[in-house]
Amino acid sequence: MRLGLGPLDVDSVSPRDLHALAEAAVEASFDCVWVGGTGGTLVAAALVAQWVPVRVGAVVEVGTYHPLHLAEDIAVADLTCSGRLEVMLRPADVDADVLEEHLEVLGLALSGAHLQWNGKHLRVPARLADNGPVPERLALNPRPMQPAVPVWVLGRPAPRGLPELMFSPADVTSAELLTGAGNHAGYFVVDASTPDEVRAAGRRLAGPLRMPDFPAWVNE
Repeated sequence: MRLGLGPLDVDSVSPRDLHALAEAAVEASFDCVWVGGTGGTLVAAALVAQWVPVRVGAVVEVGTYHPLHLAEDIAVADLTCSGRLEVMLRPADVDADVLEEHLEVLGLALSGAHLQWNGKHLRVPARLADNGPVPERLALNPRPMQPAVPVWVLGRPAPRGLPELMFSPADVTSAELLTGAGNHAGYFVVDASTPDEVRAAGRRLAGPLRMPDFPAWVNE
């Protein structure tokens, strides 16, 4: 079982408050600090990674920004985070076939593949006349530090090998989370908004989630 904090809204949380929440998450045994918002979340995640030693997650929109540019941003953020980045892709309000192409190209780019794509909406390499000679295939440069950056897509099942990621309110109980996970591994992201709330949630959830027979009296 894994326990994350967030997503913390970088549009409304000041850097000072974000710092305090991230430090409280470490003190409370959270595994990851997640940030979300309308933009700049990869930058915010890289900043949080300079403050705390745990993993950091960013919620980013996919479907409007060119997937190669997004892959580059993810790679640079992962390098800045020393290989501790996780990503949740939030589908934009676009046609389903546009979204599928963006996800496919993004996945290929992050995998390190030498990429050639001639789809309905995207062409990689673009081979524009103004570009002059270009290679037949392109590979992402720089590459992420991790061999595979953990990536989820909001509203879809977790990729094979990753636990199901579920967003939870601050007052959720460990019993509710364990019931939701069933016999599978779970990754729970808890929405706490103050350092005290973060510490209380971690104290209540971290032990029982990682050891289901964890005695409640330890925290009393």
